[in-house]
Amino acid sequence: FQSLKWIESQRFGSDRGFATSTDAVTGVDFDAGSIPSVTQIIPAYNEVVIPSVDFLRAGAEPEDARNGSPDDQPGLGDLTLPPQGDGVNTNLAFMISQFPDEWIFLTQRLHSQGLIQSSESQELYHDFMRQRLSDICVVEVRMWAAMRCQSVAKTVIGALQYGRALSTLPKIKEYYSQYPEKRLAEDHAEVILAHQTYGHSEGNPLNDEAVRLLLEAYADDALYLVFDLQKGTAPYLWQMVNDYLAARGHYAHGAFQQASVKCMWDKHRRGLRVLEVLPRKFPLRLGQGEYRTQG
Repeated sequence: FQSLKWIESQRFGSDRGFATSTDAVTGVDFDAGSIPSVTQIIPAYNEVVIPSVDFLRAGAEPEDARNGSPDDQPGLGDLTLPPQGDGVNTNLAFMISQFPDEWIFLTQRLHSQGLIQSSESQELYHDFMRQRLSDICVVEVRMWAAMRCQSVAKTVIGALQYGRALSTLPKIKEYYSQYPEKRLAEDHAEVILAHQTYGHSEGNPLNDEAVRLLLEAYADDALYLVFDLQKGTAPYLWQMVNDYLAARGHYAHGAFQQASVKCMWDKHRRGLRVLEVLPRKFPLRLGQGEYRTQG
């Protein structure tokens, strides 16, 4: 690979060994196997994956604008939590004020799909606040908000666009037509959400639910979840991993105490499916304080 500046400074021709028919990604004889495979790993500790319904409805009360206390016992030198809003608008209303046209587009799309009766954007907001929307529409609003704030979902969805771009190339389509069981571009690009508190007692159940929601929404993309199996991990995840290993004759029950687990969303079972398990002797080193995703 060379820098973009270097590439633009060159005049490619036959003397440079660049043949359009074979080397251009849209070339007639381009080989899909010549594209280097890419794995993008997105680490997350306990950050917001998709804004919750409660968060989007909060923010308008005066106390929401004040810093909070992690243990509800404020005192000298006590740590503070960020405010829940500006004390005037709900968090959703603030986002709408920053992207009014895009909120209108969302309303029109949901109306055209028959998911809501009114095409008025204000009606959509009020129905959300009054809990009158269907579950599908609530998810649509949450995902809309996730793309307009600092969220893990926004990072993951952005990373998936490379694989989607590859999947539009004619030769990539031709290659994957031979493997109908594979998702488009999964041999060339994958995104791994390394969520280090998924299913753990130190994590947030709302984030766990949001991770599953994200995996289900993008089940057709090469998106994977890697989580840490350890003491404190939910029993159902331990059972899921033990069942996977038992079915393959690997490891007796209780043979290890820690492992990294790679999963994907199974559309038929509507749940996680284990792909790989890497038992470990030592725990992951996640860093300290606010730098848990850096270690």
